[in-house]
Amino acid sequence: MPTPPNSVSDAAARPPGWLLILIGWFIPGAGFALAGRRARGTVQCLLVFATFALGLAFHSGVAWPSWSWTAPDFNLINNLTFIIQMGAGLPALASLAAQPVVLGALDFHHAGALAWLTGVPQHAYYELGSYYMIVAGAINYFAVCNVYDRLVRKQKRFVVQEDGSEEEPAPEEATPPS
Repeated sequence: MPTPPNSVSDAAARPPGWLLILIGWFIPGAGFALAGRRARGTVQCLLVFATFALGLAFHSGVAWPSWSWTAPDFNLINNLTFIIQMGAGLPALASLAAQPVVLGALDFHHAGALAWLTGVPQHAYYELGSYYMIVAGAINYFAVCNVYDRLVRKQKRFVVQEDGSEEEPAPEEATPPS
C-alpha cells in the first residue's frame, strides 16, 4: 500500500521548505516535483513555460525598468509589471539576461542568436505578449505560495473560526457527562 503524500516519512525525505520555495520559483513546478508530487509539478511547469512562450511568440520580452523617480522614462506600471514577470523564474531571467545591455557588458559574441528572448517593443503585439508574461509570473507566484501552504507550513490547513460559525471537531475520546 503506497504511503500518503503527507506522511512523516515523505516529509523527512524531501528538501527543506526554503529550498522547495526557492527552487520552485527558479524552475516552475520543481518545488512540488522535489516533494514527490511530480504530476502537479509537471502541470505547473508546463503552464508557466507555455504561457511565457506565448508571450515570446507575440514578440515581447522582460525589459529592465527605470527605478529612479526622477528619470524621464520612469513608469510605475512598468516597474510593477517587471516584478510580476520576474515571478516566472528561469524564463524571465533568461529573457532579461538576453537584453543587449547585459550581453554587451558581458562581451557575449552570439547576442544575435538570443535576440528572440528580448522582444521587439515597436511590434504591434508587444503589449499583449507582456500580458502573457505577467500571467506566467503570476501563475508561478501562486504555485510557489501553494508549495508553502501545502508542504512547508506546519499548521493545520483548516482552522475553526473564532466567531463560532463552525463547530469544533469532536474529540477522539468523548468522556461521558457526569
